[in-house]
Amino acid sequence: MTKKYSKSDLMRIAVEEHLKCTEYPKVGVVVAKDGEILSTGFRGEVPKKHAERVALEKLATTDRVGATVFTTLEPCVALQADQATESCADLIIASGVSEVFIGVLDPNGTIYSQGFRTLLENNISVKFFDRKLRYAVEQETFEYGMIDKVIGGGKRRVPVVGSGIDIKVQFSETDQRTIDISWRTLQPSHGCVDLSSSNGAVTIASGATRFNDISDPDVFRFPSHFARMRKDMIAIVQPRGATFCVLIKLIDLFQNDILFQWEVRNVR
Repeated sequence: MTKKYSKSDLMRIAVEEHLKCTEYPKVGVVVAKDGEILSTGFRGEVPKKHAERVALEKLATTDRVGATVFTTLEPCVALQADQATESCADLIIASGVSEVFIGVLDPNGTIYSQGFRTLLENNISVKFFDRKLRYAVEQETFEYGMIDKVIGGGKRRVPVVGSGIDIKVQFSETDQRTIDISWRTLQPSHGCVDLSSSNGAVTIASGATRFNDISDPDVFRFPSHFARMRKDMIAIVQPRGATFCVLIKLIDLFQNDILFQWEVRNVR
């Protein structure tokens, strides 16, 4: 007799699949029907194929109809009308899948929530993984770890949609000090986005184009609760009483997301 699994079990098995990945973003998939596992897949199992495609292509077309897909990451969508490879969302729709469970929405703003909406618009039931599993997926899926927290310095592309995004910047792996920043009100047509923090913490580093231009962040004056950032601008975030600051440069902005770079520095 074929073993039957609960939906929670199938979510966990999808997470186990995504942990097999050796490249980012990690994605694991389980295709099931009536609690029975039909196939599994993970990103990198077949070179240059996404996990959803790997799992679905293991099945006959008739077996895909009415199946449920458990995927740790939101299925991708077509970014160009003449895209050579069918997107995972389109493949799921064409396969006749009836239900999809998603671990996390893709933080890439060009995809964020679009796979979710595309599935719903094509009458596919969409639900999400349990909260604890979603947290585990967020920690392991992306190279930078949790999508609402960063450590040390780096570069990151994040979605700024709806009410925006809040990010906690931790000084280092061994230093637990943090500063909270928020990106809000992306206006791509005007070429700007708002960066905010608490306690009048944001100061524009006028004239600076590189972090190396800023030998002493305290030189710059007139802090505010937010800064309207444009491409290549640098801001300094240092809440009152903080023992370090974050230098932030807006590298580029797009329709639904931004690319920014940051660096942390101790306050003298």
